[in-house]
Amino acid sequence: MKAFDKYAIFFHLIGWCVYFSTPLLVLPSGFYGRAEFSNFVTSQLINNLMIVAVFYLNLLILSPKLLLKKRGGIFVFYLALGLIIVLGFNLIWGKFFIKMPPFEPNMSKMPSMPRPNPNFPPPPPPRMGFPFQQITGGMMSYLFAIIVSSLIVLWQDRIKSHDTQQKITLEKVAAELAVLKLQVSPHFLFNTLNNIRWLARQKSELTEDAIVKLSQLLRYMIYQSDSDTVPLQQEIDYLHNYIDLQKMRISAKNKVTFQYKGPIERHVIEPLLFIPMVENAFKYGLHGFEETAIAICIEVLDNMLYFSTRNPIFENNQTDESGIGLKNVRKRLSLHYPDRYSLKITEEGNIFCVDLSIELK
Repeated sequence: MKAFDKYAIFFHLIGWCVYFSTPLLVLPSGFYGRAEFSNFVTSQLINNLMIVAVFYLNLLILSPKLLLKKRGGIFVFYLALGLIIVLGFNLIWGKFFIKMPPFEPNMSKMPSMPRPNPNFPPPPPPRMGFPFQQITGGMMSYLFAIIVSSLIVLWQDRIKSHDTQQKITLEKVAAELAVLKLQVSPHFLFNTLNNIRWLARQKSELTEDAIVKLSQLLRYMIYQSDSDTVPLQQEIDYLHNYIDLQKMRISAKNKVTFQYKGPIERHVIEPLLFIPMVENAFKYGLHGFEETAIAICIEVLDNMLYFSTRNPIFENNQTDESGIGLKNVRKRLSLHYPDRYSLKITEEGNIFCVDLSIELK
């Protein structure tokens, strides 16, 4: 595919040279010196230029926008309309602008024939019938251009889909390998285990709940990351467990809100997609001495999902706007939701804002 793209112009030029020259190579040898030859060349040139226009119109516009989008009815309509235009132009051009007398052999080299009887009337002039040959030739050229250009578009789309699937597979493997490194850091695990140990020493009733949440968190990371998609409700439950464990290590002056609404149970999502942005909010949005507020929201409206985080920005605690976590999110979004997502990262005063919208299927 890369080699074809590199030499695409060269291949197109070779193909059109063969197409333009083929009619000239099959002409009778005695036709080249006749006056009608220039008319024939002009007619062929005009017809071929129209076929070239049809070819690239279908290659660049009709097939990509209609055939690949499964809009077959509109595609056939435009093809029929184009065929009518091309054939009509050929008939008008050939009738009024190109005069092509029939080819006549050189009579001087023919043996003498007996003169016709003057008592018989001369034969009537030939009647002009329907130009079946001209119609058939124009139709075959038009169909040739449409079929070849459509096959090229389908072939390119198949290659592109194959390449995209390979990228998704490689990205999935890379994401699975990076889950424990990027999504839940060892620092978070150490703090959580220390908090659980402290709860156990205090014989707190929250000890068992904390252990259950941590086990659910790790189980989801290990097993659900193997799936292409997971129910959106499971992803939200995973975030809930993560946020609850984070709340164990923060003081009362640090407020965290997590809201979700809409028909969540109807949709699926790429697993572990939101956690880098949530972890980023906790990593950079907490302060040991100042009051802080972190807000996380998920909303589903029809087939649109809206995810947002808000966390404060501190002078000595810079956010990870261009860090590896958000870069990983952008890359996964581009592969799994091409042309169906919008990710905006902004700063409003001293608030770091992440807004993600995804068009779900």
